[in-house]
Amino acid sequence: MIKDIFVMGLEAMKSYKIRTFLTLIGVIIGVASVIMVTTAGGSVSGFIAEQWNVFNPTGMVIGTGTGGATPQLSIRSVVFTTNDVEKIQNLPFIKTVAPLGVVPLNKILKRDGFLKWESRPGETMYASTPALLEILNLNLEEGTMFEEGKNEVVISKNIAEIFGKDKPLHVGDTIYLRRVDGKTLEAKVVGILKESSTLNMFNTLATPGIICPTKPYYSSYFGSNVGTILKRVVAYTVLLAEATDTNHVQDAQDQILKYLDSAGSDANQYKDQNSDFVVITQQYILVRIEQVLSVIRTYITAIALISLLIGAIGIANIMFATVTERTREIGTMMAIGAKRRDILQLFLYQSTIIGLLGGLIGCILGASGSWFVVDLLNQNIQNLGGAFSTGTIQLTYVPEWFLIASIVGILIGVAAGVLPARKAAKMDPVVALRYE
Repeated sequence: MIKDIFVMGLEAMKSYKIRTFLTLIGVIIGVASVIMVTTAGGSVSGFIAEQWNVFNPTGMVIGTGTGGATPQLSIRSVVFTTNDVEKIQNLPFIKTVAPLGVVPLNKILKRDGFLKWESRPGETMYASTPALLEILNLNLEEGTMFEEGKNEVVISKNIAEIFGKDKPLHVGDTIYLRRVDGKTLEAKVVGILKESSTLNMFNTLATPGIICPTKPYYSSYFGSNVGTILKRVVAYTVLLAEATDTNHVQDAQDQILKYLDSAGSDANQYKDQNSDFVVITQQYILVRIEQVLSVIRTYITAIALISLLIGAIGIANIMFATVTERTREIGTMMAIGAKRRDILQLFLYQSTIIGLLGGLIGCILGASGSWFVVDLLNQNIQNLGGAFSTGTIQLTYVPEWFLIASIVGILIGVAAGVLPARKAAKMDPVVALRYE
């Protein structure tokens, strides 16, 4: 009996092909939109998170700026001393600390023979300690790390090829670094960084071109407002730190801020009184980005759900029209023995079939549309060039949304068909047979 009712439902849909098709369109668009929004949104979220994945999950940036719920970092003040670095390093939940001194270079030079020199435009060099590599998830492809006090540097693959891919720099080569103050310092290449397996818009920071020791390349009197003529104090604009583990990132952040605000902190004496100490963690960055993306996804998903609602209204409309047009047929079926339950099932199944077909087709179109959208986004990202051309968006399907969308399609069909089906089941057979 159920099979017969199911077949009758399909036959009824075939009798009203255009109307059925138009009703299906509403459900298909709604389901496909939900699939596309969730899939493309999840794919883009993963991509953006990777772009902001500057250092490891336990890493954090320490500086001055504006505190509060949404801290803002400033890089104008040089306030952190080596004493601050040592004190922070000894905090219970801190694994390691790396100071970061900026050394702008005017030129990078290399001897080409006895009197001839090759010159390339300079870039920013970072003075730090070996701990910087651990915090930024960097590894050496060859060579070793520099030693403090020696004229040694570690360079990236890009810098290794700055004089041409046909004559790259190797471990043991000597280059000359001309600072913006005109002073030229010799530097021996002791290590070359391994290229990062992941690309992001912050690769300049995540993979510094040149890393050097504090001495002899960086000093307090070079861009620093700390120290006196008799006693020079090495000071830094930013510190990078790493917590002991992901469970204690917040504890480490609280300890750092507590120390910096104390009387024992050099930075507390030298910072501008109108600025605050700021500690920005990798987790904070990713959480903030996810919050923004979540709002966008919710807004777009709401629009897609409106499409599903329109599809439900369309199903209800076609079912009411069908009930009216088939009034005499309903009367005939009831006269020859069909029960009210059978009539109810007939129209309920018909609307359920529409919802089911709409959901399944919507899932297929949504999956195809998601691929198209992500591919289009990747093409646009590449066209932008520069920092935004790094990496590609990986298509990431969310299986549970396909199941949710299919179930929603069926539920919409059922919900939209209940009232028309009840109307048909409650008809008086005599009145239905006389209907014109």
